[in-house]
Amino acid sequence: MAFGKAWGALGMGISSRLIRECLTNRPTFQNSLAASSDRRLIPVLGGVLVRDSEDFAIGAVGIGGDTSNQQEYCAIEGIKSAGLLSEPANPDPEWGRSSLSDSYPGAN
Repeated sequence: MAFGKAWGALGMGISSRLIRECLTNRPTFQNSLAASSDRRLIPVLGGVLVRDSEDFAIGAVGIGGDTSNQQEYCAIEGIKSAGLLSEPANPDPEWGRSSLSDSYPGAN
């Protein structure tokens, strides 16, 4: 999953957050992108572009294993701690409120 998020962000030139937002109402196009990429493109949060000081995309970070908002937060903070820029520049303001336990039956 993490590879697919980073691969999609780098290939499309935008974060997986923007990919998701652009493709939410375009399922046929989304399926076509996934098929043409041999299912490597994963359009969910957690794929963040890495940009240099001149704003050129030089790579991407993909993270899995937690909620999408928390994954994106970790990617952005890791990129920033390396002295680089990220796209998106900031995580969703609600990132800290997401929890995997919220989606399980019997969660508080």
